[in-house]
Amino acid sequence: MQNYCPVCERVVQRSELVKGYQHEKDRYIIVDEEDLKAVRPESSSNLEIIQFTDIGEIDPIYFDRTYYLGPDRNSEKTFALLGKAMDETKKCAIGRLIMRNHEYLALVRPGMEGLVLHLMLYPDEVRENEYKIPDDVKLRDKELVLAKELIENLTESFEPEEFKSDYVEAVQEMLEAKIKGRKLTIVKPKAKPKVSDLMEALQLSVKQARMKRPSERAEEDKRAVASLKKIK
Repeated sequence: MQNYCPVCERVVQRSELVKGYQHEKDRYIIVDEEDLKAVRPESSSNLEIIQFTDIGEIDPIYFDRTYYLGPDRNSEKTFALLGKAMDETKKCAIGRLIMRNHEYLALVRPGMEGLVLHLMLYPDEVRENEYKIPDDVKLRDKELVLAKELIENLTESFEPEEFKSDYVEAVQEMLEAKIKGRKLTIVKPKAKPKVSDLMEALQLSVKQARMKRPSERAEEDKRAVASLKKIK
């Protein structure tokens, strides 16, 4: 990959490049390593807590990376105290963390039987949503009722263990078939019906949700077993 100067009409070597900041159109100031070093924060293992807040107030779009937190030596009690206090008050901590000469906005919350730290994006690092829902969209009451019914029919407790990657399982099955020297038969999924009308789409989705909801089938199976036991 080469850097080419269209003015000089030649390739510019990396050693010739400098950092610059455009403060006006076609006007730059040169910034060297000494300038950056003078304002660069020093790395620290300390997390400065600024405030506590309800985690429900924070949009997940601000979450970047996640880490597990552990206590320093001889600070296990403080670690446990903070975790239990936040858990019982349903609060999370917002603070600043300097790591690798970079300042991060951080969130600490109870989770996974310990404390979890999320590095967060600053507001100016989040792009504005260009697909906002317009305020002037007219929705029919019946459509909204059906949409709510669809949500209600598909509402269940979140159990992460129940979710698996179909692709990963297919790859594992393919590898197992190759190991055993057998041919893997691929079954193509049935084509989904085309629906052009929103109302028709909602009605179809509600119908499918009623048929496929696993918790309802499990509950029916339990009732059936209980009835069978009574009969016996």
